[in-house]
Amino acid sequence: MTWLTDTIGKLFDLLVGLLGGSPFLVMLVVSAITAVWALLLFKAVTPQARLTVVRDRLFGHIYEMGMYQDHLGVVGRIQGDLARANLRYLSLTLPALFVLTVPMVFTLAQLDSRFALRPFHPGETTVLSVTLAENATIALDRITLEVPPGVTIEAGPVRDEISRAAAWRLRAEDRGTHRLNILDGAIELGFRDLVVGDGLIRLGERSNKNWLHGVMYPGAPPLPRDGSLDEVTLRLPGRHTKYLGVEMHWLLAFMVFSLLAGLILKDFLRVSI
Repeated sequence: MTWLTDTIGKLFDLLVGLLGGSPFLVMLVVSAITAVWALLLFKAVTPQARLTVVRDRLFGHIYEMGMYQDHLGVVGRIQGDLARANLRYLSLTLPALFVLTVPMVFTLAQLDSRFALRPFHPGETTVLSVTLAENATIALDRITLEVPPGVTIEAGPVRDEISRAAAWRLRAEDRGTHRLNILDGAIELGFRDLVVGDGLIRLGERSNKNWLHGVMYPGAPPLPRDGSLDEVTLRLPGRHTKYLGVEMHWLLAFMVFSLLAGLILKDFLRVSI
């Protein structure tokens, strides 16, 4: 699954590069592209002609209820017809929703890794923490952190023998990608990259051995399944982006732009929803 995540990540990197790294343009284009493939996939999975008939019948019952709202007996019958029409509509659309789930999860994971967090600015501080695996035989007091010249260790390590964790407070000094090596003596147990600068790049705070976590958070490198580290966490600053002058959470912006794109393009693509 890692190869698929990396491939999708590289495609997103290419798109970000073509659009000059503009968060607004990237979100707009990704939302439009998502709307296109979601509509085409929905069209391929659902019986469009039957769906159109069921949808029109559903709307017909809604209009009928408005016309006879003063006749309780008629309204009761219409509500039953409306409920059955809803179930028929759901039975036709639910398979498509299940099919759409997988590519949508990969898309949302890539967007989250770029829009939820940002690289550090020079002078900002953070905390790197590591947790040993339960089956690790190494001693916690042997764990050290090796940092390059562009990063300063301000405090630490602070060790917790009960949870088998250690933490360091770091300050980012120079722009660039700085490799933080976690060592047991001279043996490297793992690493994290501390990125200082700008750009809409993949970022993630927490790394662990779970393959599903790597799919959901592609910005955090997975840890070796047979390694001595159970978790590595690097606290990152949040990204705040304005869309047309309005600051919105990335997920809300994606929902709004993709919904608008879908409504605009559905007739052009001849998709009945």
